[in-house]
Amino acid sequence: MDRLISKEVKVDLTNGSVGKRELPEKFARKYLGGSGIGWRLAAEYLKEDIDPFSPENVIILCAGALVGTLAPGASKVTAISKFPVIATKDGKHFIGSSTGGGRYFGVNMKMAGYDQLVITGRSEKPVYLKISDDEVKIKDASDIWGKGVDETADKLLEIEGKNYGVASIGPAGENTVRFAEMFLDKTNSLGRGGLGALMGSKNLKAIIVKGTKGVSVARPDEFMEIVDELHRRILAWPFRDHWIKIGMGAGWSTFKHTQYPGIWSKAKWEKLYGEEKRLQTLEEVMPCNSCLISCRIKWKIKDGEFAGETGLGSPYGKSATSGQLLNIEDHRKMIHWVTLANRAGIDFYTTTRIIDFVTKLYQDGKLTREDTGGLELKRGYKSYLALFDKIVNRDDFGDILADGWIRLQQEFGVDPQEFWYAGICKGTDFIYDARASNFHPLMMTFFTRPRPHHGGSHTLTNSPGKSLEEIRNQVERWGIKKEAVKRIFTPTTHSGKFNVGRYTKYMEDMMRVKNALGACSIYTFFGLMFGDDLAKLYSAITGLEVKGRDLVTCGERISNIVKLLNVREGFTRKEDAVPELWLRPMDSPEGKIETMDYFKTKVMTKEDIEKILDDYYDERGWDVKKGVPTKQTIRNLEIDDIEL
Repeated sequence: MDRLISKEVKVDLTNGSVGKRELPEKFARKYLGGSGIGWRLAAEYLKEDIDPFSPENVIILCAGALVGTLAPGASKVTAISKFPVIATKDGKHFIGSSTGGGRYFGVNMKMAGYDQLVITGRSEKPVYLKISDDEVKIKDASDIWGKGVDETADKLLEIEGKNYGVASIGPAGENTVRFAEMFLDKTNSLGRGGLGALMGSKNLKAIIVKGTKGVSVARPDEFMEIVDELHRRILAWPFRDHWIKIGMGAGWSTFKHTQYPGIWSKAKWEKLYGEEKRLQTLEEVMPCNSCLISCRIKWKIKDGEFAGETGLGSPYGKSATSGQLLNIEDHRKMIHWVTLANRAGIDFYTTTRIIDFVTKLYQDGKLTREDTGGLELKRGYKSYLALFDKIVNRDDFGDILADGWIRLQQEFGVDPQEFWYAGICKGTDFIYDARASNFHPLMMTFFTRPRPHHGGSHTLTNSPGKSLEEIRNQVERWGIKKEAVKRIFTPTTHSGKFNVGRYTKYMEDMMRVKNALGACSIYTFFGLMFGDDLAKLYSAITGLEVKGRDLVTCGERISNIVKLLNVREGFTRKEDAVPELWLRPMDSPEGKIETMDYFKTKVMTKEDIEKILDDYYDERGWDVKKGVPTKQTIRNLEIDDIEL
């Protein structure tokens, strides 16, 4: 099979039809593959102003161009759709993507011969989609409707055989909770923003896929030389042993600073949720396909009321931050709650933060029993779990919360911007808080990206204490033009020693590249893989000669298509607003914490961040006042043939 030809399979759940087509070679040349081509298909399939829950909405699942090969960490699958999160008070919805790894789903999709899976329509009854090489079937899912994420996957593997990758949803998705998640192989989520709810709205319980065709490589000897070099580099990484020992929990040394909520002292947080506590529940560290580092884990609660309970995924960051926000000192209770959330198929971050917020509003008299349907909102684990169940099942007051932050605002006149941790933009709460993290490019992606999330846009600046030389070296190895690197590292009074706005543009473009290729951001974050490495891998696989700078251009092209789709939906600079919370000091036991530049030379003001946003739009060649691509930029990127 020609590695420059992508293959799409399209399933219409309304009429049960299945169609397949080969996409033109020019798509790979312009958009690389995977989600890059997926975004080009989104411009074709997604119609203007449709409701996310309408049958006309599409879900486009994309396996990256490197997935199914031995390229390190190449396991990523990206889903593209119009998300159900209510993003603005006037009811806008963004078009976005979510990317996740996994052990089986992506590689099976590629080995079955498919790069993009397009799902549209709505089934009259619950169904699951079975793909086995050339066979594509829509099958009855009535017996598994209502079951949890993991139970669904286990039952389907029992029925169909063990060699399938599984994407499944839980009751939260079935009930169209707007922050329900889709899970891959029970361990990785595709989700912040509500992909699980989109599947539920289509009566699609799961997708299972098995492939036996293999994945071809244009120049295998050259490819293996590159892979061997990357393996040597990764195996020599001094922190690898620690990651293999504890998985994503190994990030605690950074995490305890960058995601600190400021309620407990850091010493207390360390005692209650630090690495020693994490090791008490860790059973096994599990890599995704072709990964040499490993971040997913199997956990088991060894003692207490939840003794014997097991789960899969990455619970430690979620449990630690939410445990502090909700003042739950027993880490086992929070691990149990992560297990419940994963089974229900719901975003743990948003769920716990909305529960935290409404409980505080109730305590302050801003919500009453009349508002909550007679439910008393108290500080305490049992009260939290009772409200959690109501959200999952859309029961009474939980029905309002299941629609997210903007619905809460509309119903009760409360301002989501008053929530005191991390910040909110486009109806979505953030994982990181810029006051704890400092203002660097990853922080900026939360409000410049159409779907507010970092999306894998990590670089060395996500960790504190890196030198300017280290940061610059990583940027230079992405294949960015010298004049652009000079602009990034020209100091300014509003941004500090490097220009966050100009830097963010390229970091986002390279994130689009990584997702199009299916490459894990952990390797690029830690400086184990660079743009020139990805270009060599892609060239050897496809036979198409590309350099790092070519990848940058492809990433920029993809970023502009994403933006144009969202401009069509009404999103402009107005919606790219920095969270007001970041401009208010955090009073913590560690003292007052304010949003500062990366090197902590100044406190950032709103005026500073607006100037940084000007720089970002300018670097993109967009209209600075409106925050939208100009006609000249669209022509330069050769995407003016796309009809929107």
